[in-house]
Amino acid sequence: MAEDAVNAAVRSGNLKPANGCVTDNLQIVGGYGWDPASFTVLAQNYKRMKKTYGGKVIPGAMDSAVSKHLSHAYGTLAEQVASIAQVCSPDSIAIIM
Repeated sequence: MAEDAVNAAVRSGNLKPANGCVTDNLQIVGGYGWDPASFTVLAQNYKRMKKTYGGKVIPGAMDSAVSKHLSHAYGTLAEQVASIAQVCSPDSIAIIM
C-alpha cells in the first residue's frame, strides 16, 4: 500500500524520482494483514445508511463498490470505518468516502 501511495503522489505531481522504489515492502497504517478480498466481509457484515427519495433514512445493504472503496482506502481499518459509518447520517458519510 505504501508503494501505491507514493506512486500515486509521483503521478499526481508529475515527479521524476531519482531512484527506484524504496517503499515496496513498507506497510502503511491499515496495510499490515490486508487482503484484497476483505471487501466481501464488509459487504456481508455492515449496512449502509441510505436516504430514500422521500428523505427517510433507512439501512440498506452495502454494495460491493462501496465495500471495495473502503477496503482499498482504509485497509484493515475499513471495518472500523464501516462501524462509524453505520451510526452516521447519510450526509456525513460523504466525509468518510
